[in-house]
Amino acid sequence: MGYRNLFIESPAELSIQNGQLKIRTTEQFTFPLDDLQSILIDDSRSTVSMTVLSQLGKYNIAVIVSDAQHLPGSVLLPLQGYYHKLATLKQQLSVTKRFKNRLWQKNIKQKILNQAAVLDWQNLPGMPEMKQYAANVLEGDRTHQEGYAAAFYFRIAFGKHFVRRNDDTVNAALNYGYAIIRSCVARELSAFGFEPSLGIFHKNQLNPFNLADDLIESFRPIVDLQVLQMNLDGQPMLTPDIKKQLLNLQSADVKVDDSFQTVRNAIHLTIESIGAAFTQEKISGVTLPQVIPLAPHGFS
Repeated sequence: MGYRNLFIESPAELSIQNGQLKIRTTEQFTFPLDDLQSILIDDSRSTVSMTVLSQLGKYNIAVIVSDAQHLPGSVLLPLQGYYHKLATLKQQLSVTKRFKNRLWQKNIKQKILNQAAVLDWQNLPGMPEMKQYAANVLEGDRTHQEGYAAAFYFRIAFGKHFVRRNDDTVNAALNYGYAIIRSCVARELSAFGFEPSLGIFHKNQLNPFNLADDLIESFRPIVDLQVLQMNLDGQPMLTPDIKKQLLNLQSADVKVDDSFQTVRNAIHLTIESIGAAFTQEKISGVTLPQVIPLAPHGFS
């Protein structure tokens, strides 16, 4: 799996030759395909051929395209290379409601614990309360601890006047980071043969990525930590540098079990473990990320 994340912010022409991606703007840049993890194309005037897209998919390189608001709007999803699509779909359809409820419980508990870790790493109060919310999560989170924890957490992390749905730079940065991670989750789900629209908790019939929206939950606090450390108060808009930092979160470290993994690899391991859990209907084997202080992964 590659480690470079490319952010294309001006008109560019993409081509491939001899295992190298060539990007022509006012200059020409060349990158080995084996080194690439993702490409975010933020300028609609860029051009890329079907041959290039096919090769990028073959190398499992996430290709993310921004929409008119310069937010990640689409992602290239692989349909080849996984040979158990039908078996995986049958497993998705056959898992019991009890299994889904227990998986959602584990997912939300880890999300709240990761939010607690964010407060701790930022030297903010509230960690004991967040841990109590996590301990109170029942199967299916039927007492809605996620919502109570979120209201408490965002008020401490981003200030008592912060409103998650406001149109400001902090919310724009959060949305941008979440969209990047969501794109990676959706791509890995397709790579493993899952049907992304079949969610565990999210069931919107108009949403083609319900399962991605389920599995992103424990990864969201990683974005929160990055945005908090950017100190965006007074920043009028998202700059290319802010977007690059959020894109590069894929290469930041998280802890998975007893090892340190990039966010992108942690997503891979999480979805791989869920595939095994679907087969065995055992929650214990599901691996979820633990937030640690942000640092780029040490690639060798």
